Amino acid sequence: MRTWMGWVVLAGSLWAQSAGAQVANEGRLLASGCFQCHGTSGLKGGFGTLAGVGKEDMLNKLNNDMRTKDARSSIMNPHARGYTSYQLSLIADYFSKLPKP
Repeated sequence: MRTWMGWVVLAGSLWAQSAGAQVANEGRLLASGCFQCHGTSGLKGGFGTLAGVGKEDMLNKLNNDMRTKDARSSIMNPHARGYTSYQLSLIADYFSKLPKP
């Protein structure tokens, strides 16, 4: 019986790791829409640096400054409004984990 339980624990652990990798990959996939202007490393010159920005700081900026009606003059408004809050959270998480310049 112990062997069986060990396999169940191992399988659960592997599944959890796989799910975490899937979320990380989903964040990168969603963030790929940002790569044209901000670069794949989040460091492209001429545009805001995204690499290493805190997740909560980035989410506040996206939700409060870039998604509002007042931000319609910004190119970021249609981009930020095109994602769900969950998707923006994944994007912010992805960029927050990139190395700071």
